[in-house]
Amino acid sequence: MDKDFERQKEKILQWFHNWAVLKPKIHFSAQEPGLYFRERQIWWTSIGQNIGSEENGKNKNFERPVLVFKKFNKDVFLGMPISTKIKIGDYRYVFVQNGKQFCLNTSQMRVMSSKRLLRLIGRMQQVDYANIVTIYKGIIQK
Repeated sequence: MDKDFERQKEKILQWFHNWAVLKPKIHFSAQEPGLYFRERQIWWTSIGQNIGSEENGKNKNFERPVLVFKKFNKDVFLGMPISTKIKIGDYRYVFVQNGKQFCLNTSQMRVMSSKRLLRLIGRMQQVDYANIVTIYKGIIQK
């Protein structure tokens, strides 16, 4: 076996282990009192260690910025992960927030529990949100 492959495999196994320890803590945590989120908001969100090409979180909380695209109720929302790595494509949307460029990945959207929300970053500009709604509608119609 290739030593680089084995090192990478061990690293990923450790990430899965760390996420497996954190995930039940998030699941059984009490909802933060007064936590209120809205559509268009961007939050640091504990999205976890995922499989294959799925978007992963970073750091000890496995976190990544996520756009609250659609709020279903106080506990559940449809979120879209955001990256600082700019990639161009059908399912990508590049926008500027607080003077910095970000890339939203609509192909990685998923339903999430509000228990995953960690810290509010800010609110996306209305024009960018409207553009993402248009992209979303195009995905649904394909």
